[in-house]
This record gives sequence, C-alpha cells and structure tokens, in this order.
Amino acid sequence: MEFPEGLRFGDYEKVREKIVSFIRDYVQKAGVDGVTLGLSGGIDSALVATLAAQAIEPSRVHCILMPVDAKKDQHVSDAKEIAESLGINYEIFELKNVIKAFDPLKLERVALGNLMARVRMVVWYAKANQNNLLVLGTGNKSELMVGYFTKYGDGGADILPIADLYKVNVRELARHVNVPEHIVTKVPTAGLWAGQTDEGEIGVTYDEIDTILFLHVERGYNPDEIKSYGVDSDKVDRVLEMMARSQHKRELLPRPIVARNL
Repeated sequence: MEFPEGLRFGDYEKVREKIVSFIRDYVQKAGVDGVTLGLSGGIDSALVATLAAQAIEPSRVHCILMPVDAKKDQHVSDAKEIAESLGINYEIFELKNVIKAFDPLKLERVALGNLMARVRMVVWYAKANQNNLLVLGTGNKSELMVGYFTKYGDGGADILPIADLYKVNVRELARHVNVPEHIVTKVPTAGLWAGQTDEGEIGVTYDEIDTILFLHVERGYNPDEIKSYGVDSDKVDRVLEMMARSQHKRELLPRPIVARNL
C-alpha cells in the first residue's frame, strides 16, 4: 500500500528543528533543571531521548529503564546503548517487586499491563519531583489517536514531543537523526507481557493505521472513501471505532459547568 500524498514530510530537518526548539523553549519557560523519560529500547523513546539531548545539554536528560526483570528483558541492552551513545544519564528500576505487591488483586493480563504502565508513570514523576525535571512523553500520533496508551500511565506526561508524528514519520525522523537501524526496525512492543507486540494487539499494521488516520483526520475522508482508497474494510472500521472509543483519553476530565447566578 502506498502512503497518501502528504502523510510523509518532505524535509525532516525542519521537523527536527521544530521539535528540538519546542523542547528547549518549554524547558526554559518551565524553569526546570532538565527532563526525564522512560527509555524502553524502542524507537519512540529512542527518538525522544535523541531530540531532548539535542535540545538541552545531554547531562540534563535523565532516563529511567523500567523492565520487569532486567536479566530477562532483551530490550535493556538497546536502551543502554541509546543512553550511552547520547551521553545522557540513566538508571534501572525493576518492576517485579512492585508488581508482586499487587498479587492479592488477582489482576488479569490487560489490567496488570495497565498497572505496569501506571507504575512507570509514578516513577517518572517521583524522579521529576525530586530533581525539578519535566516528564517527556513518548507517544506518537498513531497511538494517541487510536487510544493505544494507558490513561494515567504512559499517557501521563508534561509534554509530548512527537505527538504530531505518525509512526511512519517517527521511523523516518529517527533515521534522519541517526537512531541505530536495529532500533528503527525493531518490532514495536509496550513490553507489558511476554510476546506482546503493538500491531498484534491492535490487529492492524502501523502503515494501515497511519493511512486510515491521515485520510480521516487530515483529509476528512469518511469511512467509505477510506475503503475506496484500498484499505481493508474491517480494518478501517476497527481503527475508527478505536479512535471514537478512546476520545475520553484525549480530553480533559468531564465536569459540570455550574452557572454563578444560580
């Protein structure tokens, strides 16, 4: 499937400059000492860490690796490679003992996965609070628009530097800033359980998600028009349904508006 015209950027250096300036300006405006983020060893966090190190001094970028078990997590070495190549600070915080404390709740797999994502968010903000840092989120537009993130988990951050980039844009910008190719081509996973992958859980490839979302959000195509572009009908329905069901994740908390003259 060919990507729709306009989905891919023509000049990724301008994209890089825009995001780097955004991070630098926001850090300066907030008056913080630096930034922190979760570094998983995947492309999204590798890209955000790279851009952050270009925006401010690498010594002011603090990353936290949070595997369940560092000895068994194959992604830890990739995360370390990224941090060391950028000259940024990092530490490892294993989740296994924290997660074990929740055993009495007998959580099923998805609930437990969301719990892990929320624990990670708590750790980011604990470090940020302790060291006067901003929390950088690593969500991209494809994931955010279909709700493929945990509310008050990996969706919890102060700023989202790559939130306007579809996954194809993330891959291409990552190559532009020299993220190692084996990180760029790695199968995306949130690392919430053994064998879990993003595309396997969603049931649609990122290329298809990007195409559907771009045609719908940016071009205003209705479902039938997207299907006529050549995208599988069931996948179009699935992605748009996910987008609709996850709307609450992208909005402020619902609240009643009470008139002052009551």
